[in-house]
Amino acid sequence: MVYRRFTKCSLALAAVLAITSNLKAQTNRFYVADSSYTTKVASEYRPELDMNWDTPSPAFYPVSYKIADKLQNRAAVRREKNDAWFTPSGWVEMGYAWNSSKPASGRNTPLGFVDQHQELQLNQLYLVLEGGTGKDDNESWSLDARVDLMFGTDHGFTTASGLEVRRDGSQRWNSTPDPATDDYRGTAGNPRPYYGLAMPQIYLDVHTPWLQGMDLRMGHFYTNVGYESVMPLENFFYTHTMSMMYGQPFTHTGMMASTKLFDAMDISFGFTRGWDNWEDDAEGDISIAGGIGFNLEDNAFSVNFHSGDDFIGLDNDGNTVIGNVTIITLNYTRNLTDNLTYALTADVGHGDGMQLHTSSASVSGARWYGITNYLTYDVGEKLSTGLRVEWFRDQDNSRIMPGAFSDHVSGGNYVNVSLGLNYRHNDRWTFRPEARWDWSDTKSADLSVPGVFGDFQENDTFTLSMDAIFTY
Repeated sequence: MVYRRFTKCSLALAAVLAITSNLKAQTNRFYVADSSYTTKVASEYRPELDMNWDTPSPAFYPVSYKIADKLQNRAAVRREKNDAWFTPSGWVEMGYAWNSSKPASGRNTPLGFVDQHQELQLNQLYLVLEGGTGKDDNESWSLDARVDLMFGTDHGFTTASGLEVRRDGSQRWNSTPDPATDDYRGTAGNPRPYYGLAMPQIYLDVHTPWLQGMDLRMGHFYTNVGYESVMPLENFFYTHTMSMMYGQPFTHTGMMASTKLFDAMDISFGFTRGWDNWEDDAEGDISIAGGIGFNLEDNAFSVNFHSGDDFIGLDNDGNTVIGNVTIITLNYTRNLTDNLTYALTADVGHGDGMQLHTSSASVSGARWYGITNYLTYDVGEKLSTGLRVEWFRDQDNSRIMPGAFSDHVSGGNYVNVSLGLNYRHNDRWTFRPEARWDWSDTKSADLSVPGVFGDFQENDTFTLSMDAIFTY
């Protein structure tokens, strides 16, 4: 299994080197990002291409400002120059992690994305196809389209029910692994592929002259809630927060409208098919999503939400349970100095019927919430350093520990501290080493589980990791 993983990573690296040898030197102004969405304080959504890239507004950028600011959209430049409809761009991300718990299973769970111990991972071989009919000037009609394809170990975190997998969880795009011979995620009874293909985004943007340039996004796209992104260039750190992994959706399918009410305020609102869902569920319920964002000098603030009957489960008697799931996120960023940036993000979530009580055969609502602080410092043109501190509370132990065991599990607090560097070697290569410490008081005496780390045997763990990102 290790040999097969190494072979796949080696082939991907060889492909990257081949691409590198055939690419001409270009300025480091590439920016793989979406257009028009501006209420989320994160840079998977970008403003117009003609904005001042040398003095980026904090409302459009996450903590990874130094990575993203200098990566303007090469695809848009090529499209304008060559008059092409769809223009490719993307990146390759590879990484490695070591865990102090040395889990016998080789898994760093509950950490996500970086979930393999002492294994070289091809996290993402990412392809973006973008096209458009004209420049979005807020005064005329124009169209933009985008398709994202991802191959790698990260694919499983972005799969949507009805697209890459069927409603029952079985594989549609990727083959089901054999636990006896293949690498897999999940359990032997329900194995999921370790490497696979996903399509996290495919949408059409319609730019209109209405309401000072309202934009309509229709299709399948990344969520509007949260702060960190699936796309590595949007984040300062290689690892992700517990809030992102267990408290927020990854993608939505539906339609969103966004516009700028004033120079410093943006709003958005729309309808989706729920959390990580491509097609309507059996109940055909529609969810709502939206947000509001402010950008004032060196400060940016936004609140985003998603709410709907997105939980469908069974109680102990086998009856179908349908519950509302609501998540609200707050994001705040401030440029303290020319080189120092602070960010705060807070999450509050609630799900009806998501807590299963095994002793009484009943269900009740579940709650989760958390706060994450970021501090990044630009040491120089090529080097930045960052600190991230998170507290995540899984109050009813429904998000990280299996819900069926909620009566037997105590605790629910998760704390992690990360120290990292971003080294931008040249216009295409970025390296992100990181040291992270995790602690949790979650345990179960009845189940002989003293902690959630190290194959459920430790209450804390230390992780050293690093990834390399090549953009093309």
